[in-house]
Amino acid sequence: MLTRLTKKQLIMGILFAVLSILIIAISRVENWGFLCLLVLGASLDGTNKDSKDLSWGQFMPIGLVVLFAFFLIYQYANPLWFKIVGYQTENVRHIFKWNDWFNSIPFNDAAFMRIWQPEWLTKYFQWVYGFGFALTYWICVIRAFCTKDAKKFGRYSLAGYLLQVPLILPFYNTIFLQEVWYVQGTPDLLERGMSEEKTLATVLNCFPSMHTSIAFAAILLAMREKSRWYRWIIGIYGVSIMISTLYLKIHWIIDMFAGMLFAYGCVKLADLIVGSKAYDRFAARFERLGGKLYARLQGRPSAALQTDRHTLSE
Repeated sequence: MLTRLTKKQLIMGILFAVLSILIIAISRVENWGFLCLLVLGASLDGTNKDSKDLSWGQFMPIGLVVLFAFFLIYQYANPLWFKIVGYQTENVRHIFKWNDWFNSIPFNDAAFMRIWQPEWLTKYFQWVYGFGFALTYWICVIRAFCTKDAKKFGRYSLAGYLLQVPLILPFYNTIFLQEVWYVQGTPDLLERGMSEEKTLATVLNCFPSMHTSIAFAAILLAMREKSRWYRWIIGIYGVSIMISTLYLKIHWIIDMFAGMLFAYGCVKLADLIVGSKAYDRFAARFERLGGKLYARLQGRPSAALQTDRHTLSE
């Protein structure tokens, strides 16, 4: 018969295996390659500096449930987004049409960003832009998970995506603005090789830049972390994403600054939500439920957590 210590180790091993499988599943949604996984792995170095003093046993069970829910949102968000864009294309009559206006504003197309265009730099920005939208968000969410902090987990999730999508739709449903290369009739520097129908559905929704808003929200939140290494990784990667939107003629300069302002608002709104008493109660219940689930997995009554809490420490 397994001793309590051996059983606890077995349970934690299974939970970490589930976490690994879930991260692999997340990486396969958009086929992350070695470089994506390298950036993700590097961002996790030094996580202990920002971790909450909470056992893995108390956080992991319910944390995995929430992370799995986020994975489902991610897996089905892209097809849903294109359904929304399709609906826009067929039904929405935008109030503002800004193509000609934005194209007439001096320097707004960021032509100065393309004075020097070596092939290696173009390939780098193609990679950054292609994966940056999702990878930035998941770096933050997975790292927040690893800090075992329900508040940090919630703040990154809300500011990085869950608030941004519904709040940005009013802009996209009222403002008609297309990507720089399409408006100017130049080649697509992303080399996506899209059909005309797919192109029309893809080059919409430029103001504000959501690539920028997700990246900048990550930067703003990362600057609060103690790990200097993490701040540098998110800073370099996030700034690269914002530059890529200009270099590749996707977004206008005003789009980028609007995306930064939008991100700032989402971060502040996330701060209000996570800093509320209601969220405090949610975080406390989150930890209690995780502890109860962990105790049940060990075959112990959950009440034992009140008197034997030190046994959850790993």
